[in-house]
Amino acid sequence: MAPSSNRTPAPSSTNRPRNSGTMMTPQIPYRPGAQTPTQSNPSDPTGDWRQGVVPAPSGKPATARGDNAASVTAVAPLSSTPAAPAVSVNWMTIEQALEKSKTEKRKILIDVYTNWCGGWCKQMDSTTFANPAVAKYLNDNYYPVKFDAEQKGEIVFKDKTYNFKSNGNRGYHELAAHWLSNRFTYPSVVFLDENQNVIQSLSGYVVPRKMEAILNYFGTNSHKTTPWETFERKFGK
Repeated sequence: MAPSSNRTPAPSSTNRPRNSGTMMTPQIPYRPGAQTPTQSNPSDPTGDWRQGVVPAPSGKPATARGDNAASVTAVAPLSSTPAAPAVSVNWMTIEQALEKSKTEKRKILIDVYTNWCGGWCKQMDSTTFANPAVAKYLNDNYYPVKFDAEQKGEIVFKDKTYNFKSNGNRGYHELAAHWLSNRFTYPSVVFLDENQNVIQSLSGYVVPRKMEAILNYFGTNSHKTTPWETFERKFGK
């Protein structure tokens, strides 16, 4: 739901994320994790999977060591078939995605990051989004967007104007606050439907295989009819 005015309230530790998707599973409590403006060395890299249709992953796929470094456990390949030719995600701006949506409606995936998010944001780029299966599905079925949550500049989204707001020594963009329900944890991935409504936002590092399943889950609209656990169990079989 878009804000009732053009001004987005400043982040508050008491705010809880709003559920924007169709609930197929019980609500998942908020779990802090990944990197926040005051937390550069996360103890829980699995992050905060917001209330919605996809529950939190089990276990920790990686362990942080130092402020901007990460040591990640090995992830099983998506299949035993020969590796596909290298493919990369065709990232675009939110303005470009909205313009493309005028002629061909697609869902939009938004990778929300900041310049100071070193470890897990870079890990997502170098592993998850570099995975050929993930990159191909994104390019074929979504408009993939990179969005700096602290960028400056006016953005018009769904007939409302959003700007950068100073907040202490840092600041935030009102549009990021809108998508993330004022919960600034990075990296975060936001899924928008074909009408630019939030389906769900997911925060924290996601391994390639899990991301591939989530992309298919929302991309095929299975979240409207199938519980996530059922879809995940059958995915790839």
